[in-house]
Amino acid sequence: MYHTYLRRIEEIADFLSNAPVPDQAVDFLSAKISPFDEITFSFRGKLSDDGVIHCENLHGSSKFEVATQTTMHISDFRPISNALRTQKTVWAKRETVMQEFRDFVSLDSRTPWTSLCSIPISMNRVYSFGFPSDVTELEGVESYFDAVKSLFKFYENSLEGRTQIHNLEGEELSQRQEVILSMLREGKTNKFIALAIGYSESLVRHETMNIYKKLGVEGRHQLQNKA
Repeated sequence: MYHTYLRRIEEIADFLSNAPVPDQAVDFLSAKISPFDEITFSFRGKLSDDGVIHCENLHGSSKFEVATQTTMHISDFRPISNALRTQKTVWAKRETVMQEFRDFVSLDSRTPWTSLCSIPISMNRVYSFGFPSDVTELEGVESYFDAVKSLFKFYENSLEGRTQIHNLEGEELSQRQEVILSMLREGKTNKFIALAIGYSESLVRHETMNIYKKLGVEGRHQLQNKA
């Protein structure tokens, strides 16, 4: 199995190094991400400032239009939402998904999946894959997906590098950022805020930096003095 993992990693790395557009990348991953030779349900989504996760690219689903037009919130208890909220890879099985993730909705009963893996790539980017086979029990599978996660991060960073750097100062705060701001002004720590709103500390840190940029301050001291 480790030879299969290595071959898959090499194939994915080689393809992503050619800087394909995201739709090409997700299409390729749908055919190559599984340790087995099977087509997966492959999803690439982005978290917006209002806390909504939008599907940007999708392959392997028979109900493409329904899935791409459906949104979910980061506060939902779904594998994708949990992955972004906790910044940890989340696994699910079809037989137990409804018990473990109360907000889960199956959008496509005609596209079979047995196991699912949702991978946070950054604070606002997530990939998710639904496998026809149960890959959760494979030896070394977590290490394999840790490796491909690193490839996804490199690829997404390369995409970010193609876009113009955006100055956030003056932009309105999102609802989530307003909640975090109120606790920052009360002197709460990032750890306290993360526990209070059910997010990871890294996500809180990321949002805090965006709050500073939007308000034009350099840290908590200036924040306390700003009306």
